[in-house]
Amino acid sequence: MNLFTDKEYHQQSQHFVFRLRKLYLNDKKAFYQLQDFLPSPTYINCRDSHEYEFFSKSFFSYGREIEKLYELGKSYLPEISNISLMKKAIYKADALHKDNDYESVCSYMQIISMNHNMTPYFTNKILIDEKLTLNTSLFPNEYEAVEKIFKEIIPWGKESFNRWNKFQTLTKREKEILKLFAEGRSNKEVSEILILSVHSVHTHKKNIFKKLDVTKVSELVKISLALELI
Repeated sequence: MNLFTDKEYHQQSQHFVFRLRKLYLNDKKAFYQLQDFLPSPTYINCRDSHEYEFFSKSFFSYGREIEKLYELGKSYLPEISNISLMKKAIYKADALHKDNDYESVCSYMQIISMNHNMTPYFTNKILIDEKLTLNTSLFPNEYEAVEKIFKEIIPWGKESFNRWNKFQTLTKREKEILKLFAEGRSNKEVSEILILSVHSVHTHKKNIFKKLDVTKVSELVKISLALELI
């Protein structure tokens, strides 16, 4: 029985790539070992050249087109893609790179030829660092398998997921300020670090409290620890 709506599946998959990035940064060996247990393909590519740094072996089973995509790179995409969706995906990815927010997940739908059948799927993209991006691909027939991963292999719990959803409503600047407050910085220290007025910091702080539904800095610390921001 499905426990999630389609929207919740996509939110879970975004949360998933967010956590995968943390795992990659903290324990690359564990990250690569986990790939054998994931139901959906994962790949890492360079932000500038788009060359693949890592490409899940499971992705090759989806069709010869995927093998050619790995061999030829992004130049092959127009031959197998729905062009309209491909352009939208490129626009979203470019916006993510421009914003340079390492805590944000960019999601977009694509339809590409796999074994000569036009197949829809969703990609979740997150920046790893200044050089690399991490990407996961979620196919509709994999929803239940992804649900199992969330429940058994990486059981973060509903509370962590809800915190992450609220965290994603913050702007890039608000995320920066959240981290600084969670580290114990005062309003004045935050204003000096980010070159903002104390009044602006106070306003951002009020907005952060409202979006995260908290009333104390200690609660910001709990959220930051749960999401491994500090």
